[in-house]
Order: sequence, then structure tokens, then C-alpha cells
Amino acid sequence: MIWYLAEQLRVYPKACHKLPVFTQNHCWYTEKSYEQSSSEATALYKSSLFSGKNFLDLSGGLGVDDWAFSKNFQNVVSLDPNLELNEMVRINWEKLKLINCERIDSTAKEYLAGCNINFDLVYIDADRRTEAKRSFLISDADPDYLGLTALLFPISKKILLKLSPYIDLQYLKEHLSFLTHIYVVSVNREVKEVLALVQPDVLTNVKITAVEIGINGQVQIFSAEQDNEIKNEGLFEPLWFFEPAPSIIKAGLSIAYSNGLQLFQLSKNTSFYVGMIAIPYFMGRSFLIISHFEFSKASLVKYLQKNMITKANITRRHFNMSVEEIRQVFKIKEGGKEYLFFATLCNNKRMVYHCHK
Repeated sequence: MIWYLAEQLRVYPKACHKLPVFTQNHCWYTEKSYEQSSSEATALYKSSLFSGKNFLDLSGGLGVDDWAFSKNFQNVVSLDPNLELNEMVRINWEKLKLINCERIDSTAKEYLAGCNINFDLVYIDADRRTEAKRSFLISDADPDYLGLTALLFPISKKILLKLSPYIDLQYLKEHLSFLTHIYVVSVNREVKEVLALVQPDVLTNVKITAVEIGINGQVQIFSAEQDNEIKNEGLFEPLWFFEPAPSIIKAGLSIAYSNGLQLFQLSKNTSFYVGMIAIPYFMGRSFLIISHFEFSKASLVKYLQKNMITKANITRRHFNMSVEEIRQVFKIKEGGKEYLFFATLCNNKRMVYHCHK
């Protein structure tokens, strides 16, 4: 019991940010179940997309997603083969006063083999692995979605897969039959989840949505067809600099987003924008440009000395030096109020943008 209490003490300082409601209700965790769980913010976003009578979670884990989906479904059935974890989850659900959730001690395959219930949505956390290694293939996941489709398709017309944030979206389009929608979800400027909605017997173009969840839980969404043609070019004296949310970049919607806002994307490979006016509610970060100039070692050294810049936040895209190399070569410490962006333009000219928030 002592080791179990020690585990709670290790997890709780982190959990109060990722799982505030669970923490406020004194729920229990194991380190593994905590690390594998969705955050409350991402779980609530997912649950807002669907509603119905019956919901099935094939990879219950800590039950955070079940808690969120219980708000929009009458009945939640959640599976996990870990008996000790399941007992802890049932205790947590009592603390959370969840009365429409059932945790079943079972693997996905065992349960589906005898299932005769129709579900409005089946959810699978396909980023789970039995081995502690990163994998970007659906076939390596546990539960194995591809091996379960024959059992899944007869009982549900909607299947939602939670996938690794590192998975390739083109790979998904090529390997998931009846894929209708991809959601790329970032939280506080970090991609956390890729969601794939499969609807058996529905054949349509795959829709892609980028989602950014802010530090206070506010949600911004952008959906569009992927666009590879930069339409806004020729802006030489911009006043504002923009960095789109990581979910927009991961979703391949960077150019579509800049075109829609009539901003100039620096190049197809450089997901930075510039413009003449501030954009209210921009999905990402906005900066006022103090100065910009073509990069050379001599010009940057001169600029840093003239403006007495010894500390700055540095970001680079499509640039031939890493952030670490830039800091080392030019002796720039991390942090402060100065922002330096390094990028390569369409004409291969390397640029430096000095900005303030």
C-alpha cells in the first residue's frame, strides 16, 4: 500500500493540470494509466462531437474519455483486461458520481465476439501499445483495429480512433477503409492527438479539421480542403508576423489558412505568415515585427550588438541551422521578451524576423 500512495504523490502534481476534475474529486491513478490517458480538455472536445444512446470504449484505461462521453450518451460500456485498474476506475466513478458507465473486465476481441448490442459510437485508443515504444502504424496498436473490423462493422456505423500525434495523415488515407474525417488536436501549441472517424459503407472525400485548445480551455477550429497554391505574395514590408497552431501545420492546412486570411506564407515549406494588420482570434501566435533582414552571420551579429540582444526566444522553419546551433554560434540565451524567427523564402533567401508579442 505504501508504494501505491507514493505513486499518487508522484502523479498528483502533474494530474492537477491534465485532469483537474479527477484531481479535485480525489481520484486514484497509476503512473501508467495516467500517462496513457487523454487530458480532460481533449476528452471533452471529442465527446462534444457525438451523442446518442450507446457508447463503447474498447480501451478504457483510466476512464477519462468514458467520463467525458457519459455526458452525451445514455449508456457507456468500457472495456479493459486489467482487473486491478478496473477496480480503481470503478472507485473513481463513484467519486465522480457517474451512474451511466459500466467497466467490464475483458479484452476487445473477447467482448466483441459475443456482442449483440448496437452502438452509436465505438471508440478505440489505438495509440496503446503493449511494448514501451513509439509506433506510427495502426497494425502495431493494441487493440488491433484492423483485426477487429469484421466484428466492429456489424455493431456500429461510427468508429472513432485516437492515434499517435506523429502518425502520417496520408498513411491513414491509404490504410483506413471508409475514413470520413480526420481531426488534428493540439493543446497549448503541442499536437496531442490525431482522431480518425470511420463510417462503414460511407464513401466520401476525407474532411480534415485542425483544433487548438488553449490554456483556459477555449477551442478554435479550422476545416478546409488542403491547398498547395500560395495566393498571397509580394508583401515586402510587413508589420505583423504569424505562427499558425501546430494542428494547422500537421493537418496540412497551413496554406489554406493563410489564403483564407489573405496573409502571405513565406514559402510552401515555411509555415510562417506575414501581413499588414493584426488578425483577431488568429489560430496560433501573432507578433509585431520590429525588424526583418536577410540572414548572414555578419548581419545578425551586427544587429544583435546594435540592439543589445543577448537573450531571445528562437523559432526556425525550413532553415539550415537548428535552434541549438543558432544559440551556440551567436551566444543567445533562452527566454526574455525578444522573439527571433528564422526562415527561408520562396526565392531561397534566408530571413530573420525580430518580433515582440
